[in-house]
Amino acid sequence: MATMARARSLSMAQQALGLRSVFPDADVALKPESLRWTGRLQPSDLSRAYTVRVDYKRGRYPAVRVLVPELVATEAGFLPHTYDDGTLCLHSVGQWNGAMLIVDTVVPWTAEWLLHYEMWLATGEWFGDCHPATPLPTHYDALPTL
Repeated sequence: MATMARARSLSMAQQALGLRSVFPDADVALKPESLRWTGRLQPSDLSRAYTVRVDYKRGRYPAVRVLVPELVATEAGFLPHTYDDGTLCLHSVGQWNGAMLIVDTVVPWTAEWLLHYEMWLATGEWFGDCHPATPLPTHYDALPTL
């Protein structure tokens, strides 16, 4: 019986190079076991620009926060597909792994999340995957490690 070898995780330098190749003006802070990328995304031509930050630590999922503008929640404090710490819920557990480039996965997923957020603000309806009230872990760090 053949077994599948698990894909080897990309280095922080490889992740940084991928991000820098697509977003040369963005900020990248690189350490041996972590990466912080801060850049601007505009999900559509009609959208505003958002400043977002991706924090990635080896063995964890990348955590994404919108820095500017501040995201608007309902009067009850509800903001769909976010964790209590303000990070965005972009994918299900297991949909991302360290062998995938952040620039090809997490960044486009963030832009898609922002587009769904703008539609939610305009209509009150979440058009992204899953129902907006789907229970999430209360904190990003509650997700399992890779």
